[in-house]
Amino acid sequence: MQLELHHLRTLRAVSAAGSLNRAAEQLQLPQPALSRQLRRLEDLFGGSLFDRHPGGVRPTALGRVVLHHAAAILDDCAAIHDDLARHRDRQTGTIRLGWTASCLADLLLDELRRRFPGTAIEVTVGDSIRQVTDWLLTGEIDVALVNEQTVMPGCRPGGLAVQHIVDERPHILLRGDHPLARRPAVTVPELRDERWIAISGSDGCIAFLHRVCRPFGFTPEIVHHLPLHGPHEDVVRHDGSVLLTQGWRPSAPGTVRRPIAGLPWVSRHCLMYRPDGLWARQVPHFARALREAHKARIDAGPRTAGG
Repeated sequence: MQLELHHLRTLRAVSAAGSLNRAAEQLQLPQPALSRQLRRLEDLFGGSLFDRHPGGVRPTALGRVVLHHAAAILDDCAAIHDDLARHRDRQTGTIRLGWTASCLADLLLDELRRRFPGTAIEVTVGDSIRQVTDWLLTGEIDVALVNEQTVMPGCRPGGLAVQHIVDERPHILLRGDHPLARRPAVTVPELRDERWIAISGSDGCIAFLHRVCRPFGFTPEIVHHLPLHGPHEDVVRHDGSVLLTQGWRPSAPGTVRRPIAGLPWVSRHCLMYRPDGLWARQVPHFARALREAHKARIDAGPRTAGG
């Protein structure tokens, strides 16, 4: 038997779990198979690596020596992988992003500038989630920032990995002097008599808006049909119509966003990418940073009318 890296990872998992059963679950191995592998490793190292006791296992003196070297070897291997990933990133020199419309887009750009100040960023904005995911599959972009309503999820193509960022209640965009703007949250029945903006496009916004209002006994009066990247806030500020939006972000002067309470679904923000892409190893870091930055922005954001 030759010592391999996965053997060292197994020993580290057993030590961290303190139990063969728990380690087997984490490693997705049958417990007898893990026990046999551990016995072969003990034969290889010439002694017992773990003491068994009623509560589980603990490293022996020999086991502690082996685990010390295992940690150093595994850390060095991880560093090699990270250095190679950074080298590939420097070689490409560009990260290509895509999205439709997202309240997290500026935060993603800020994170990339902070994390990779020398890397060029290219942004391509699509008209639908399907279009953006097609760009991913064909290699036209590296990472997609996607927002879906859990009540009406899009068709997600195979071959893509997903990193969840945050779930939010949908929001309503109101004019700053609207009576509901003084409320911390609104409900759909309170919007019964409003004049609505619908977003045109292949993601089905009009049908979705009807689906939102139907359980509350009314049909929305749609007075404006705007493109996805149209002058939404200008129209709200001009005539007081309302717009269903995906989540909270700072509002333009004269408008506010308020969460809609009582809906059994959320707006789900994710990063999608190809698992074999050059930036795949970085995407979990991007997702975590976006989650933290979005929370900080909400905590610091204005919560009063006109904010």
